[in-house]
Amino acid sequence: MHNKLKTPAEELLADENFSEGLLSQKEKDGTIDPSEVLVAQTIYSFLNTSVDSLTESEKEATKNQIRSSVRRLRIRKQLVWLSVAATFLLASIITSVGYYKINSRNAMAIFAQTLTTVKSDKDTRIILQNGEEVLIGKKQSQIKYDSKGENIIINSDQKVVQKITTAKSVYNTVIVPYGKRSQVTLADGTKVWLNSGSKLVYPALFAKNKREVYLEGEAVFEVLHMDDKPFVVSVKDFEVKDLGTVFEVSAYEDDKYSSAVLEHGKIELIYSGNSILSKGKFAMNPGTMAVYDRNLKTFEQKQVDPEKYMSWREGYLTFKSEKLENILRKLGRYYNMEAIISDNQLKNETFTGYLDLKNSPEEVLAIINETTSIKYSINQEKIIINPK
Repeated sequence: MHNKLKTPAEELLADENFSEGLLSQKEKDGTIDPSEVLVAQTIYSFLNTSVDSLTESEKEATKNQIRSSVRRLRIRKQLVWLSVAATFLLASIITSVGYYKINSRNAMAIFAQTLTTVKSDKDTRIILQNGEEVLIGKKQSQIKYDSKGENIIINSDQKVVQKITTAKSVYNTVIVPYGKRSQVTLADGTKVWLNSGSKLVYPALFAKNKREVYLEGEAVFEVLHMDDKPFVVSVKDFEVKDLGTVFEVSAYEDDKYSSAVLEHGKIELIYSGNSILSKGKFAMNPGTMAVYDRNLKTFEQKQVDPEKYMSWREGYLTFKSEKLENILRKLGRYYNMEAIISDNQLKNETFTGYLDLKNSPEEVLAIINETTSIKYSINQEKIIINPK
């Protein structure tokens, strides 16, 4: 029996179609050794609780570690040793994952998650390498780094200086609360427009061979082209890699979906594949939007007008048959107000039109009111929507 049951556990886990159901089926129809089932289940149980926090480089490193560990442990063929072997294997994987978490670019994401939430802030903040915070009270701000990452000009009238050494990465962070916006020019010349309720973590001075930033919220990137130094934007659900282009990324924690929109140029999206350790990637063409469903862990691509999704950086929004629920969520972030829709049917009411965000919330809601069956009121920083 064992001579023909040769499917290794690590190869099964790396299968693009891997699932617990597939594992059970292979065991039932006799195409996998029971000892391999136990090893695969042990690995899967651990990774299923932690894999979402791994970057693609960590997954590749973990996959290699699994293969190496399983091969070393397979010499213990007797089932009496299998539970001990699995324990050693699990410990080895945990050690490997921990190492790569500390030493890979995921350190930037971990660093970002230690910072306070953007919702409770009143001022836009720059957090420097030493923990010093620079507060910016203006509704819209401009932050510009020099080519060395040491001199930071804020709104043309304020200068902040920090000492940069090339010995280690120096992370700076811009946190933009609801009701504020900011434009950041990074040390390489890349421009980033940050929307309300966003957080951007970035090296004050990029390394010689890579440019990587971490985003929570929404931003438009105008990336300076460098042939030998691609620009990577990491969000919770995926990575965007580009070689010089303009694109928009939306990845708010309280949204069901995250997305990327390409205006022009070329970008590549990298994400977790169907297999627990595999990765998927695809290139996007200009005028395309990729939407990631966090529940299904799948992407959908569609043709769009990129301006519709990037116009907020110019101070206006355009909608075409957009659900009222989505519009109110965007307005709530922009004006730092809570939007409440009292009637569930109204959430699916649609609106088509142009909203000038330079206007007051009352003026913007009045425009929506002209073409939809709603009435609104504003009470203590709350937008309350009722049916007419």
